[in-house]
Amino acid sequence: MKDDFESIRAERETPPHRVAPTKNYAGLWKQIALGIIVGYTVLGIMSTIGWFIFLKLSMGSLQIAIP
Repeated sequence: MKDDFESIRAERETPPHRVAPTKNYAGLWKQIALGIIVGYTVLGIMSTIGWFIFLKLSMGSLQIAIP
């Protein structure tokens, strides 16, 4: 009985399939920029609200007497 290994050798000798590199991070800079803009906007709004609350509390107890 003859062993037939031709199909195995043929599979092994096929040229490797080259995969073109994909640009997985193409939109990453846009996400970073949007995150920075949204983050600073939210921080600014929260800071403004905090200052208004602070001013309201501090000015509420302050009384100015006019002679």
